[in-house]
Amino acid sequence: MKQIINQYLLLTDWFQSVLEGIDDKDGSKTVYPDGNSLEWIAGHLITGRYRNLLRLDLDVTTYKHLKKFIDESKPPPNAIAFDKDAPYPALSASVEQWQMYAELFLKALESADADTLQRELPFPIPGGGRTVLDALAFVAVHESYHIGQMSIIRKSLGYPSMKLGRRS
Repeated sequence: MKQIINQYLLLTDWFQSVLEGIDDKDGSKTVYPDGNSLEWIAGHLITGRYRNLLRLDLDVTTYKHLKKFIDESKPPPNAIAFDKDAPYPALSASVEQWQMYAELFLKALESADADTLQRELPFPIPGGGRTVLDALAFVAVHESYHIGQMSIIRKSLGYPSMKLGRRS
């Protein structure tokens, strides 16, 4: 579990680093016709963190933009694809939401017990398995994938590279 916690500590910092200094007006830009915007990716990742909080049995306020990112009428995977005409939360608001969820999530990971981690979910995980721990392992890879996309968009918009090391 320590390795997963360390991965999420780094991913938490990477999310903040990749968005650091980016103006909100650039959040809706895409770098190729069918590409995602920084705003959509940020909200998509926040949705994943929110869902992990629920998997870890935290009673947390629902992410207020959840319906922009998942279709709750479908079983997972139920992400709603990027829509260039849809309004998404500003990057500054997403960074604030991320920080709030990240703090709760990292504390929940540190105190998660074996029963919670081995609880079976009602759907298979894309990376394999069906447990909460399987979901946590997959979401770490998923966050890394999307933060990489964000890094490419960041550079394409003329911003300097994100920091790869831990911020704190």
